[in-house]
Amino acid sequence: MTGTTQKPKPNSHQFSNYLRDEVQPILEANYSRQQVWVLMGLMAYLEQQRFDYSADRAFQTRPISNAAIAAHMKVTERTVRRWMCSLEKLGIIRRVQSKNPKHKYKNLLNRISLASFRGWFRGLLARTPDSQCPPNKKDINISINHKKNSEEKREENRTFPSSGSIRYNQHWKDIALKCLPSGSRRPCMDMIAKKFRENIKGHGLSLSHGSMTTRWTRFCQNAKPV
Repeated sequence: MTGTTQKPKPNSHQFSNYLRDEVQPILEANYSRQQVWVLMGLMAYLEQQRFDYSADRAFQTRPISNAAIAAHMKVTERTVRRWMCSLEKLGIIRRVQSKNPKHKYKNLLNRISLASFRGWFRGLLARTPDSQCPPNKKDINISINHKKNSEEKREENRTFPSSGSIRYNQHWKDIALKCLPSGSRRPCMDMIAKKFRENIKGHGLSLSHGSMTTRWTRFCQNAKPV
């Protein structure tokens, strides 16, 4: 009996991969590091608030106001419009303005099409191999147990310490020792952790966000020697 593997469906984890693999290189080629993180944070916020994967509407998004985005990011609406233009110019998003000619503010609501993500996801589907036979029951159990252990380990280590030293948390300490500049010019990992918390707070994220490990790794890699 033959069959095919189940094709992946759009979800937040795949969107995070898309941001890392597709969006970040484009932004880094055009903007400074600080601007890159701001625009990445904006994309993550839009996905969390507006993306709808239900009922086969994987690429449909709900309208959101510039004012709501500005309030969350703690900036002005003018800044939000400038960020949107930056993403639109690079082909990452496409805005469809609210079509209500009677409304006083024509740009009150945005509906955003993520054509770049659509293309990336279609490539992911094309690379998913077909299976010539149904999977072995033993392999399924191994896969489930491996996934469960991986999720438990990730859940245990995903919250970054909100204060104090990270030297007593082996997960975050190991990343710092591996990624920070080595030798006598290595910066203090606790000072880097303090700056990291400020950076995360500036992006409006919680320290328990699922991307903390990736963000901490890159933050340490980008740290300058003392």
